Amino acid sequence: MTRFARTEGKPALAGVNAVAAGCVAFTLAVNLLRGWPVLSLLATLLVGVALYARWVRAGRPTGVEDVEARAER
Repeated sequence: MTRFARTEGKPALAGVNAVAAGCVAFTLAVNLLRGWPVLSLLATLLVGVALYARWVRAGRPTGVEDVEARAER
């Protein structure tokens, strides 16, 4: 949003957006350093990898109809 505000010619809004982005980055960094959020992110990554592997193994279906058609074979 900072870049968007700069391209729109609104430097005050760009400054507010930059400060807000810095605050969000700081909050994320502090939370990640506490340890437990890293475990949560790792669990989410593992679930995502497992779902991706199942999707690839299923032949990368594009929709529900494709999944149903392959299941009926």
